[in-house]
Amino acid sequence: MSYRNIFQVFVLFLFGSFSSLLSATTLEDLRAHTPTSDKTWAEQWFYNIAVPDVGYFKVSLQTYIAPDFEVPKPKAYIHLAFSPINGSTVKYDIFHDEVILVDPNNPDKFYYEVPGLIVADENHIDINYDYFDFTMRWNGDHHYYWHSNNPGRSPLGILKEIINFGPEWFVYTMGTPIQYSFSNGNVALMGLGFAQLDKGWFDKESSSGIVYTMGLSEELYFMFTGGKVNDTNIEMWIGRYISSDYDLIFYPAFNGLSVKRESNACEGYANVEFNKINYKLVVEAKADPDSFYSQDFPSDVIFGRGQVYMKSMQANVTFSLYKKGNLVEKITMPQGLLEFSGPLACEDFFN
Repeated sequence: MSYRNIFQVFVLFLFGSFSSLLSATTLEDLRAHTPTSDKTWAEQWFYNIAVPDVGYFKVSLQTYIAPDFEVPKPKAYIHLAFSPINGSTVKYDIFHDEVILVDPNNPDKFYYEVPGLIVADENHIDINYDYFDFTMRWNGDHHYYWHSNNPGRSPLGILKEIINFGPEWFVYTMGTPIQYSFSNGNVALMGLGFAQLDKGWFDKESSSGIVYTMGLSEELYFMFTGGKVNDTNIEMWIGRYISSDYDLIFYPAFNGLSVKRESNACEGYANVEFNKINYKLVVEAKADPDSFYSQDFPSDVIFGRGQVYMKSMQANVTFSLYKKGNLVEKITMPQGLLEFSGPLACEDFFN
């Protein structure tokens, strides 16, 4: 990182939105929010679900308001995907005009319902779609991102609260045991797994492109993401690594300083090195380019960004953890998620 970029960070601190200093996200923010704009709005819930020896499920729920709505009432968008450990990913994108966001019995809690299709609350998801009949219920304690009085704080920590950039976003759980069932008309599955849930909402352009990887297994929960800060050339990274022996938070850090990132979305890989006191973590994520699929969020049309997303649920991810220069742990997860967006994605992929 150049001195010019360091100066940009300093300027952002000086002239950022200090009024947001006391507006940290909390776990209560899982519930739906009142839109802050009647022209542009998006709110998103992302469930990533891993089932050992079976594969990954993705359930993304969204509400949105677009400038051309005659009545500024949120509509629903739902993204469903299943990627078996040995097989091709199938996905469905569903748009619906009606969405219910308040449970009359628990009006202050999270609730998302598209009548006849999906019901989700703080305890479960039930989906009844043509080829994606799916249920999920928590089956253990949540492992929150932060060990603090506010476990629902954004992974960006105080930096997000001082500098007004990006969407409001937090991780509800890094990993929680679950019970699930799934049927697509040909295959019926049920059993135990793990789920990660994060949440975001915004009323203006929020991303200049990111790299994202996550995974869940019996021996490791992880999530790492990085991207450009607003319209600057500053690239910021954060992440969480939870194994049987180590539980590490990687605070916001900048590419070129304590983070080194090398990636090529066209070749399907991202290698990132994180450094903190006493520890170095090397993350190597690689997926077959043919395993990626594209996704167009309504929010990207709403804000006129034309943002592109390419996602794989078939990444092989290897971690090498060093403590005081010595390799203390090496874990390979044969199936995880790897995603690229915006200028960090592969342009040829979309041609």
